[in-house]
Amino acid sequence: MNCNRAFHLKPIPVGGWAFSLLLILIGVLQNPGISAAVTRPNILFMLADDHTSQAWSCYGGRLAGYAKTPNIDRLAAEGALLKNCFCVNSICVPSRASILTGQYSHRNGVRTLRDSLPSSADNVAKRLQQAGYQTALVGKWHLKEEPAGFDYWNIIKGQGRYHEPTLYEMTLRQGERQEGAYSTDVFTDKALSWLERRDDEKPFCLMLHFKATHEPWNFHPRHAELYKDVKIPEPETLLAQTGPVNSRVPGWPIEILKERMASVGKHGSGKLELKGADPLAQRSEAYQKFVKDFLRCGAAIDENIGRMLAYLDANGLVDNTVVVYTSDQGYFLGEHNYFDKRFMLEESLRMPFVVRYPKEIAPRTVVEEMVLNVDFAQTFLDYAVGEASPTMQGMSIRPVLSGNTPDNWRKAMYYRYFENSAPRPSHYGLRTSNQKLIYYDGLDAATEREKWEFYDLEKDPYENVNQYDAMADKPLMKRLKQQLRAIQAAADDRP
Repeated sequence: MNCNRAFHLKPIPVGGWAFSLLLILIGVLQNPGISAAVTRPNILFMLADDHTSQAWSCYGGRLAGYAKTPNIDRLAAEGALLKNCFCVNSICVPSRASILTGQYSHRNGVRTLRDSLPSSADNVAKRLQQAGYQTALVGKWHLKEEPAGFDYWNIIKGQGRYHEPTLYEMTLRQGERQEGAYSTDVFTDKALSWLERRDDEKPFCLMLHFKATHEPWNFHPRHAELYKDVKIPEPETLLAQTGPVNSRVPGWPIEILKERMASVGKHGSGKLELKGADPLAQRSEAYQKFVKDFLRCGAAIDENIGRMLAYLDANGLVDNTVVVYTSDQGYFLGEHNYFDKRFMLEESLRMPFVVRYPKEIAPRTVVEEMVLNVDFAQTFLDYAVGEASPTMQGMSIRPVLSGNTPDNWRKAMYYRYFENSAPRPSHYGLRTSNQKLIYYDGLDAATEREKWEFYDLEKDPYENVNQYDAMADKPLMKRLKQQLRAIQAAADDRP
C-alpha cells in the first residue's frame, strides 16, 4: 500500500464511538512506528542460485511432472507467476548486484564473478532501512564485502558448502561451522529465528538466499531415494549437436560436466559410474545424474519455502507481506547439450519469479509483460514508500502485478555478459517479445558477420537455429540493430 497517497474521510460527529476512532487515528498518524506496521507491507524476498524455470512445476515445462515444488506452486496459485522475467547479465555475482542496486552491471561496477559490491554503494536495503524498515539477510551473499543496509546478517562466504556450512554472523572475520546441518535448512532456521525476535511494531524486509541449486548439487540424504529408478525426460536437443545450428560459439557441453562427475565424485550422489562406451549414451547417463541431483536440491528449497509460509500463516502475516521467490538467473538443463548459464539464450536468460501479496495481486495472475532484475529494487521501494529512486535504472512492477500496466511499459530489453573466454565469449544483445539479436564481441576467431545471431522466437521458441546468415541483408536486421543501439544508449552503456 502506498502510504503517501491522498485519502479523504467524510466528516463524523465528535462523540461516543466516533470520538474514540478519531483519537485512534490521531495516535496512528503521530506514531510512525504504528503507522508503518499497519499500512506498509513486510517484504520476504527468497532467492535461489540457478533454480531455473524448467525445474518449477508451475511453469509447466517438460519437468513439470517430476519437479517437487508444491509450495512454489502455492505462491503462484495465490499470487502471480511472471512468464517473461529476465536478468541483464546471467551470472551470479552481477545478477545479485543488479537486484540490490537496481542498476545494470556497467553502472554498478559489478560486471564479472571477480567483482565486488562496495559497502558504500547505494542499495535497496539501505533505502528501506532509512524508511523505517528492519532489514535482515541470511544465506548466500556472494558480493564479497560486508553487507550494508541490513540490521542483521548471517551469511556464507563465496559458494560455501552444502553440508555443514560456515556462517558469518555480523562479521566476515570469524565464522561458525554448522555441524550436522544442511545449508538450505540452516539458512531457513536462522531466518525464522530472526523473525521471532524482530520488532513487531515495525515492517520488515527479510532476504533469504539459498545456496542451492548451484553445482555440485549435494542434496540432503532425505532425498536420496527421490527419482530412484525414474528416467527423467531429455530435451530434444540433448543428443543433437552442441549449441544452436549455425552458431559459432562452442558453449559448455554436458561432456565437461560428465568428466567432472566421473572423476572427482563430489557431485550430488557421488561419482558417476558410466556403463557404456558410446559417447551419446554417456551423455544421457551424465544428464540423468545431473538433473536428478539438481531436482533433489530443488525439493529441499521448496520444503523450506513451505516452512516460511507456515510461519506467515501462523502469525497472521499473510495479508500484509509481499512474498517473492525467484532465482538469480536461469540454467541449462541439457538444452543444446549445455549446462551452466551465462548466455543470452532463453534457458539462461529467464528468471523464474512468483510473488504473493493478497491486498493487490489476484490469485493465479499470469504476467506476460517483460520484467528485469533491475526492477526488483524499485518495486520494493514502491511498496514501502511509494517513491522511486533516481539512481536506479529499473521500473516498479507493482502496477503490472495488479493489472494496471503503464502504457509506456518496456517492449524490449538489453543484456550484456562481460566475462570472456573461448567457449563462453562476452556478448550483448536485444530481446523483444518475439525476436532476439545477439552480438558476440568476444568471439575473436570469427568474421564480423559470424559474430551475430538472430532468432525468431515465434517460429523457433527454443532457439534451435541461428538465422542471421539468411536475414543479414533484410531490412529487419537494420531495424533491430538500430533498436539495439538505442536501448544501449538508454541504459547508458558504451560497448
